[in-house]
Amino acid sequence: MTISIRLPSADEALLKRAASALRMSKSEFIRRSIAAYAEKTLPDEQTWAEIDARYIGQGGGLRHPESIADPRQRAIVERLREKHGYAG
Repeated sequence: MTISIRLPSADEALLKRAASALRMSKSEFIRRSIAAYAEKTLPDEQTWAEIDARYIGQGGGLRHPESIADPRQRAIVERLREKHGYAG
């Protein structure tokens, strides 16, 4: 996919210097930068599992409401998922 962006001259100079320092093309520098930023921005499955374990418990009931044995608790979890749009 081709993307075209306009950079202010200061950012363009910074891009040229950084790419040159790492001995790579500006395009490669931008691709790697996007990948690195995306990894920091988007939580991976391990991160979600840690959040579940910390706030929900080891069972991760909000992820799998069918795994909750008590029908009353399962109904609460399902209502919470509907209300908050939890798609996990």
